[in-house]
Amino acid sequence: MTNPLANPLTDQIIEVSNRFGADPAYVRAGGGNASVKLDGVLYIKPSGTQLATLTAADLVPLRNDVLLKALHTDTEEEGDPVRLAAAKAQVGNPTRRPSVEILFHALIEDPLVLHLHPIATNALTCSVRGEELAAELFGEEAVWVPYIDPGVPLARGIADARSAYTERTGQPAPAITLLGNHGIIVSGSNAAEIAERTEHVTRVIESRLGAAPATAAAPCCPEDADAVINAVAPRLRGLLGTEAGPAVVTVDTSDLARSLTATSPIVADGPMIPDHIVYSGSFPVVVEVADPAQAADAVTSAVAAFRGAHGRPPVVAVVPGVAVLAAGTDLAKADNALQVFLDHARVAADADRLGGVRVMDDAERGFIETWEAEAYRQAQAAAGASGRLAGRVAMVTGAAQGFGLGITEFLLDEGASVVLADLNIDLAGAEAERLASEHGVGRAKAVRIDVSDPDSCLAAVAEAVKLNGGVDLFVSNAGVLRAEGVMTQSVADFDLVTNVNYRGYFFAVRAIAPVMAAQHEADPTRWLDIVEVNSKSGLEGSKRNFAYAGSKFGGIGLTQSFALELVEHGIKVNAVCPGNFLDGPLWSDPERGLFVQYLRAGKVPGATTVDDVRRFYEAKVPMGRGCLPADVARAITYIVEQAYETGQAVPVTGGQNMLN
Repeated sequence: MTNPLANPLTDQIIEVSNRFGADPAYVRAGGGNASVKLDGVLYIKPSGTQLATLTAADLVPLRNDVLLKALHTDTEEEGDPVRLAAAKAQVGNPTRRPSVEILFHALIEDPLVLHLHPIATNALTCSVRGEELAAELFGEEAVWVPYIDPGVPLARGIADARSAYTERTGQPAPAITLLGNHGIIVSGSNAAEIAERTEHVTRVIESRLGAAPATAAAPCCPEDADAVINAVAPRLRGLLGTEAGPAVVTVDTSDLARSLTATSPIVADGPMIPDHIVYSGSFPVVVEVADPAQAADAVTSAVAAFRGAHGRPPVVAVVPGVAVLAAGTDLAKADNALQVFLDHARVAADADRLGGVRVMDDAERGFIETWEAEAYRQAQAAAGASGRLAGRVAMVTGAAQGFGLGITEFLLDEGASVVLADLNIDLAGAEAERLASEHGVGRAKAVRIDVSDPDSCLAAVAEAVKLNGGVDLFVSNAGVLRAEGVMTQSVADFDLVTNVNYRGYFFAVRAIAPVMAAQHEADPTRWLDIVEVNSKSGLEGSKRNFAYAGSKFGGIGLTQSFALELVEHGIKVNAVCPGNFLDGPLWSDPERGLFVQYLRAGKVPGATTVDDVRRFYEAKVPMGRGCLPADVARAITYIVEQAYETGQAVPVTGGQNMLN
């Protein structure tokens, strides 16, 4: 058997797959597929794998002659015929299932085959005039195949259409196949041919469509939109959660989303292609909101009615003219569902301009909803993170560096998705991008916050809600320290410390608590957590550091008071009190670090160097070292896991401070 890893044809199918797979105008997530034939063996993309990241090592080998035999046999066998064909044709012991459309790849003679779901092409294939327009625009360049259930029926339909073409023209079937309500198949002998043919089809259809008419979003003032989303998204998280955890709900309020959904029938009539069913669900739940104050009740009623009508929960929610929301097990999957749905709405709008939209009928839709092969692909795509905090959404303030960044990294390792909130949005954004590259798309996002500004806190929480639908764990970590004696500290420095550490904690909890309360109201079985990163200075006074200690003492008072008030809303409120993070920028920064500040303030008797100050503080700790971010993060995780603790201040000081 030819080694596909060392074959130039394999390199070319990978090249063209990655190229078009990375372009959302042609395919989303695990949709589409690709194959190469080498010496009688079909090497095809595994189910659930993305074209954008496909490698030669991913390809599943199958004997092509066995697949062709299965295509033409009428022998009845128990089980899905595609899976049976794949089992008979497999070479070796592949660990992944091949694409669900192996049979039409087998029957096309060209060595390279690429199947995509382009937005422009589907404007034609999902039009009621699709076959007529295909003949008008492409003539003999393409074969038209009306919608047929995938698997063996579709493969046989493609084979029949190709044979009919050859009988009619005396020529081999062309390399372009237009699939009604499905997409496009392009084949060739090299990557350049496939790319040129694919782009040619797009250009022709886009030319026919011309410039899209201007569409105005339904009027909705930004304040109303935020109020609606802050009510609807957290409620959806609870309503659409599973035993594994609450759903992640992402939101699009762009002009495009608002304009496409301003008239609900265009998005609620039904699905047009199989991938829409797989990733976004056949129908969205449409939530009509006349009054933002009634939005939570409106979405609860709408979801209940949807479940009653369809026997399953929705994946996408539409608030016409306001927003589109989509749910998933994490942000990447929720965003994929959202984007697939918006693609669907764009295709519907363009197909309508080409003569009308053809939606899949009940039988066609029902086949996809119950087809085992598609269920497997959906399950593969839905696999999420693992860990003690898997499925949780956390928001950490002051997350761009120091304790906040270390806590963020730990929470990600434990399976959470994290919103990094920081005043330094550039640094937070860079760290979020780095962390997302390590942990997965959507697992880390950044938002700007100034905790001393109540409006900034509200805006940051609203942005977090748009990203994830809500927050399960809020870590109030942002803080500042200005060390000075009571007779010399400036009022400005005292106010800065108080505004960030004390008032900022209040502003942040004031912003996040209503969102958490809404989540708990939707699903009373789940508790939410607010954790303040306090300090050992909140447990005992601190010489020449009174502003900081006072703000932290006050923070524990707020924690206990918040805990008493918010427990009825399903929110636990606790604090962790770390010892000194001697290696972090708060202590070690050569210009503003505490080592330098304490040396200048004379806080450590006899100290003449920064090293003297460090040794002094290390000697205070029975465990002989400073606190690390992982120590604090473990304490936070411990608190989250405790179902029967609220209003507590947990020391994380290596024995330096012990509770009485």
